[in-house]
Amino acid sequence: MKFVVEHISKNSGRLGYLIQNESGKRYKTPLLLQVTKGGSIPYLSRDVFDRVTKDEQVLQLSLATMDHMSEALTEFKADGVNELSTYIGYKDYLTFLTIRDPCEKTPSRWNDKDVVPLFTRRGKIAITASKYMDLVEIFKPDIYQGLNDADTSWDSAKKRVQKSVDRTEQFMNYCCERQQQSSVLKGASFFAPVVGGYSIHARSQSIKHINTKSQCNGYIFEGFHNYGLTACEVRCDQLIPIVEHCIKELDFEKPKMLPGAYTPLVMVELINLGVDMFDSSYAYCAAINFKALAFTYTKQQQDDESGAGTPFIDLTDECLREEFVPLVKDCFCLACQQHTKAYMHHLYKTKELLGPILLMIHNLHHMMGFFATIRSTLLMNGLNDLIHLIKYQHGNKEVDYCITANTKVIKKEDLGNGFAKTKS
Repeated sequence: MKFVVEHISKNSGRLGYLIQNESGKRYKTPLLLQVTKGGSIPYLSRDVFDRVTKDEQVLQLSLATMDHMSEALTEFKADGVNELSTYIGYKDYLTFLTIRDPCEKTPSRWNDKDVVPLFTRRGKIAITASKYMDLVEIFKPDIYQGLNDADTSWDSAKKRVQKSVDRTEQFMNYCCERQQQSSVLKGASFFAPVVGGYSIHARSQSIKHINTKSQCNGYIFEGFHNYGLTACEVRCDQLIPIVEHCIKELDFEKPKMLPGAYTPLVMVELINLGVDMFDSSYAYCAAINFKALAFTYTKQQQDDESGAGTPFIDLTDECLREEFVPLVKDCFCLACQQHTKAYMHHLYKTKELLGPILLMIHNLHHMMGFFATIRSTLLMNGLNDLIHLIKYQHGNKEVDYCITANTKVIKKEDLGNGFAKTKS
């Protein structure tokens, strides 16, 4: 993989593209990686995903959801070099292997001196640096991240943060040495993990160690949250000073990624700083909590006073039962073209699997449209105006994009009279 910076905005942010080594295909940045579970887009078959977008995407594969496939992949042989993408049914797609599932909260306080806990469908597994690189060589992704201790968050103690940095350095030493010696990973790109919680000093220590490694092709920021909905709770004022400081110390010409379900406002603020890659876990977290993304991101939507004006539509809301209109006006996704809010609310109340399927279709379409707008806005040097629009939408008060877990439970006896609220 090769990364090229194509345009630097006069105000902030940058445009670029990733180039796949074998095919020469280009993927424009800022880029939204498509999160997968077990190698599949959540809730969507390949045929359905092809109706969401005709463009090839970069797939983010997490070891936490794919570790059980290692034995089968060892025996799998495909024509050409993209065995992993062929195996999961997305032949020739660019693949990025990460450690943790960004859609699910990772339990804390399970770290040990020489291992990293991996929480999989088979339970907790202890991964050493050697075992991790064995798995990477089996999967043979186009891009993969270095093993790291990222068990830190806003309230982590100084001692925990320092352990995170020290253990990650230890893992990095082994991963870089193995990368250099491996013939299997000769064409793979290595993203170095930048850790250190919310400590500028610890982050600088992590970067100083990374800068001694010539194997690094990019950077991935870890340790700001524990994934799942905890990423939605990260605020701009907490994150921006740390990321801004780190970017100044990192190589400008290498791509930078922040995994996790960050809110659209946080994403666009980080793009403003020079971050290039995110993932679609926010769209997934919204879908499984019955929320349809509806925030405004274009001037046309802003000028339309009938627009939603809210970050998302809560499909559990009883007032939608007679709303026979699309989720978002003028949205061209399959869900909005064929179905209404009332029908989507009905699917929720009857617990039909079609509900989250249609929500994933809409939410992914909405997020991909959002990123397309970001790229066009950067080209016109207008990102600051987009940030203001995302931040305030149709009013003067800052919009809250944080997703809360759905705690409403439907019982059979409630189907005709609304539903009961209970604590999860």
